[in-house]
Amino acid sequence: MKRGRRRAKDRESGTLSTRVRRIWEVVTTTLALLTAVYLVLNTIEPTRMVLERYVLKLNVEALTAIVAIMLEVAIVAVYQLGRQVRTMRAELGPRKDTEVVDDVGAVVDAVKRLSRTGRRSERTLEVLGLTLNTTWPQLAPWVTGHGAPAHWRITLYSLDPEYVRRSGELPAHWSDEAARSQERIRALAAEEADELAHRRIKLDLHTYACLPVVHGFRLGNGDLFLAYLQWTEAGSIRPFEFYEHIPRADTSPRANRYRDLFESWLNRAAAKTTEPKAA
Repeated sequence: MKRGRRRAKDRESGTLSTRVRRIWEVVTTTLALLTAVYLVLNTIEPTRMVLERYVLKLNVEALTAIVAIMLEVAIVAVYQLGRQVRTMRAELGPRKDTEVVDDVGAVVDAVKRLSRTGRRSERTLEVLGLTLNTTWPQLAPWVTGHGAPAHWRITLYSLDPEYVRRSGELPAHWSDEAARSQERIRALAAEEADELAHRRIKLDLHTYACLPVVHGFRLGNGDLFLAYLQWTEAGSIRPFEFYEHIPRADTSPRANRYRDLFESWLNRAAAKTTEPKAA
């Protein structure tokens, strides 16, 4: 509720400031145009006499005032332009940070950075994976190696090998790959159980039975790495070999829709869990 009220106040404040800025722009623009028209008409003899009689006689003092007004309008215009440019940069900055990465290593690097610099409450990693055949070999050395992390919750989702065999759409060899990866994860969790507990690392492995059209990684700080499945010309499925990185700072409607998309597929995998294992 507090967050909703704060957002409402921010929107009201933004609307008010926008109205004030627009009114100021109209006033200064009108003043500049009137001043310019006056100076032009003052160069024409008949109109100059009328202006001097009924409006203002252009002497040194009046000319100084006009120049001061024009200078002030120019300064305000430059300032407003600078604000607009800064606003555009702030809006476009998060989109510029969005990038495509081709390797799981880039994801693991982001996890390591979060482990070094992130808050403890952000140290979560959710992996909606396929067979984990490429992901786990890169995660395992980080989990158990030199300078291993602490206070992490890592949740892994992997395809149920039996589901792969029955699907008729997923590559048949994924069944064996998934089974081997799951065996390795459970073996490491068992062997390192005391050490993981000492470092407050909770490692959960779940198998699921649904088509993982959308998969990827979600970090506790809001970073998201999305990947998809594609159809080949031969009619088989394979991963579309890239991850789209949605940075935590990107709060655009597009980024938030992607977060909702990943959330829906993660929830689907959780609902289709076949053999949940708490390692």
